[in-house]
Amino acid sequence: MQTDQILETAIQAAREAGRILVERLADEREVRVKGLRDIVTDADEAAEQTVIQTIHARFPDHAILSEEGNNSSGDAPYMWIVDPLDGTTNYSRRLPIFSVSVGLLHEGQPAAGVVYDPLRDHLFAAERGRGATLNGKPLRVSAFDRVEHAMVGLDWAHTHQERGETVARLTRIAPACGTVRGLGSAALALCYVAAGWLDAYFNVGLKPWDVAAGALLIEEAGGRVTDLRGGGWQLWEGRMLGSNGHVHQALLELMDGVSRASW
Repeated sequence: MQTDQILETAIQAAREAGRILVERLADEREVRVKGLRDIVTDADEAAEQTVIQTIHARFPDHAILSEEGNNSSGDAPYMWIVDPLDGTTNYSRRLPIFSVSVGLLHEGQPAAGVVYDPLRDHLFAAERGRGATLNGKPLRVSAFDRVEHAMVGLDWAHTHQERGETVARLTRIAPACGTVRGLGSAALALCYVAAGWLDAYFNVGLKPWDVAAGALLIEEAGGRVTDLRGGGWQLWEGRMLGSNGHVHQALLELMDGVSRASW
């Protein structure tokens, strides 16, 4: 299969979903609670349908895993991982930080990914072994190599325990780093690391659709992605640190003293 067809499809799907999100942004929201601090809107569902239809029109035999549950499964070697609206809480409150994330796995490994910010028309894209881009221009992680100068991103997970863990880790990082930012869209935050706008990002409650595209973008932009112990990160692992690589080990060491008793 030609990779240009894959990336073209991901871009088309993300742009179409983004158009729907922007069109509906000012409308009254239909919001449904899925779980603790976890909501879905009518816009999520409409955007998801568009992404799925776009993918299946080109690749009907591919499997799809999407956040809102309209999935096709099986043993297909290709699986698309979709978040039609990453940053739903922001979107529901009209806070203009949200994105569409479309990633593709081949034999279980990230092969391509697109994250689209429709309000800024920022299209982040990556293919395994072919680099990462923003609107067609190559991306590279930042060169900052001192934690005290680093801008570190994070987001808040849903459960009480995960939030307690985030606070415990943040308590170790915040006094040592330059500053901290929470965006409310994990997919965008990972892209910002790839672009060099953030130097690192950590999260303890990620889902596959949050990171399937963004993690690949960091790696293809020259950065590093691991679990929070420094081990090899897997898509189904909820705890992750992504960085420019230069501050990675120092951040891992800062968090090393965090134990379950801390939260």
